[in-house]
Amino acid sequence: MTLVRFDAAYHGLFKCNLRRISDYPALSAYQARILAIPGVRDTVSIDHIKRGYYSIKALNPTGIIPVGPALPTALAA
Repeated sequence: MTLVRFDAAYHGLFKCNLRRISDYPALSAYQARILAIPGVRDTVSIDHIKRGYYSIKALNPTGIIPVGPALPTALAA
């Protein structure tokens, strides 16, 4: 789901960096509600998302995978 991947991958890699999802209270609340659905959170791995997107050489030629950003508690691994 793009909403979950946005702050971890799209914000930095695709330069969609004016604001993060976490900067929007309504979107953050919606994201938290989705992640609270039984079984959904178990399918989300922020590390996997970052490794997947940042390993695409055409998008990230250096191969550097950022440690951040700090993610909301609902997304923390």
